[in-house]
Amino acid sequence: MSERNHIQRFQQTVTNIMSKSSLWVWPFELIEKIGEGGMGVVYRARYVKDDRMFAVKLIPEEITNPTLLARFEREIQVLKNLRHPNIVRAFGGVCEDKQRFYAMELVEGGTLWDKIQKAGYLDWQKITDYGQQMCAALAYAHDKKIVHRDIKPNNFLINKAGQVKLSDFGLVSVMSEAKLTADGRTMGTVQYMSPEQIRGKPPLTHASDLYSLGCVFYEMLTGQPPFTGESPGQILHAHLTEPVQPISKINRECPASLERLVLQLLEKEIQHRPGSAMEVAEELSRIRISPQLVDTKLSSGSGTKIAAKLEKFETSEELKSTYRIFEQSLKVFWIAVCASILLLAAVWAVSLFQSDPGTELWIEALQTAPNEDVQIAAAHSLARLSEDDSSLLDYLIQTAENVNATPKSRAASLDALATQPEQANQFRSRINKLAKSDPSQKIRLAAIECLKVLE
Repeated sequence: MSERNHIQRFQQTVTNIMSKSSLWVWPFELIEKIGEGGMGVVYRARYVKDDRMFAVKLIPEEITNPTLLARFEREIQVLKNLRHPNIVRAFGGVCEDKQRFYAMELVEGGTLWDKIQKAGYLDWQKITDYGQQMCAALAYAHDKKIVHRDIKPNNFLINKAGQVKLSDFGLVSVMSEAKLTADGRTMGTVQYMSPEQIRGKPPLTHASDLYSLGCVFYEMLTGQPPFTGESPGQILHAHLTEPVQPISKINRECPASLERLVLQLLEKEIQHRPGSAMEVAEELSRIRISPQLVDTKLSSGSGTKIAAKLEKFETSEELKSTYRIFEQSLKVFWIAVCASILLLAAVWAVSLFQSDPGTELWIEALQTAPNEDVQIAAAHSLARLSEDDSSLLDYLIQTAENVNATPKSRAASLDALATQPEQANQFRSRINKLAKSDPSQKIRLAAIECLKVLE
């Protein structure tokens, strides 16, 4: 039986299963189906020992295809070793006999695809926020030599706080040993597949995920993937040979600098794409701070060229004077932009010496993100990461004490410290000082609540 037939049989089995009134995979009661794909079905489930809610992914016992089962087992093994705020947390599972499932955190809020379908396309500021979180997840996975191979909007979950989480590692390959998929077969979702993935020439590298990420960015900005067609073959051919339609022709609100980044991600040749997810995150950070709302690729020589064209016309002295003022203003603007970029480059150069690029992105988000929801998500993510590195709590107490930080981010930092009482106890005296004398009543109250937990 072909793999396509196995998948069709799986989907029919899912339909049959859903007709039953109650489902159990001990110790979980399966409440309702919340997702389905070629690699499994996902349920909202209740853990019967304490009534906590989880997401449980399973393959029905009727499915016996060895390749599908091997990929499912690989997904369990991969997720078990991934621990990052932007990757869905897995809590273990089994893949033996008739028990083939694993439990993971339940992310309430829907998928990125849901948000695109609802809004048509997303505003570019939101895309830079989401994009940095997506890059953090990929940077972490790539640092562990893992290629996801199925990056698409449906595989990014977004919780109610705006935190993005990468899911569905069923097609994952490990760069050093891509055993399950090293036979040259093309696998993935056609709208988001890289040229090298389509050609089926292993081994795939992180550059393939970056191309797929570019497809996702393009869809967030325009409401549609970069290539569409009446058949999968047409779409695959377009990925290999066709230029992508400029984003600015569809969405004129997109900054030129963001459009250039997305088009660079969509380069057919690997060597022309950004070198890493970390580089993409850095560029998104720069774009968020200083977007180019018009295309300025002719920056160095543009003034001379414009002047040459103006001289062809009978212009008044007033017009020439206006142009000279504009030209001087443009020079001043570019000096300021270059200085900002150099400063950011210096900050990021320091961060490259750190061991975990995803952690560094959360630190920067806590300190500089213009969106308060992102800062709050960063605070709680750093608290969770501090279980492995207690020094990360220093950033939380520093933010809590920083009177120039937003009240929300300061209070969130105190709330996050309270989730790690044993390690945060070292800051008791500093938190006590905030509770007694901070000028903000909101921070005083948050500090008092934090102290209650530390007692």
